[in-house]
Amino acid sequence: MTGVFDFFNLPNYQILDYQKLNLDSYPLIKKLLPQKLRDFFRAEIHNYESDLDMKFNWETRDR
Repeated sequence: MTGVFDFFNLPNYQILDYQKLNLDSYPLIKKLLPQKLRDFFRAEIHNYESDLDMKFNWETRDR
């Protein structure tokens, strides 16, 4: 869960009881995929930032 919180730039929160699902391993994603996703969702993310009056710093990740 720490990785999820870090990805969303949220403070770490201790979840006391959660069920672990999908414990299989998955292949690594291509290095260009995060940038492609940021480009694809750019307008929606800007809308969320504007609506919430927050800045997510999403453009600087994985560079």
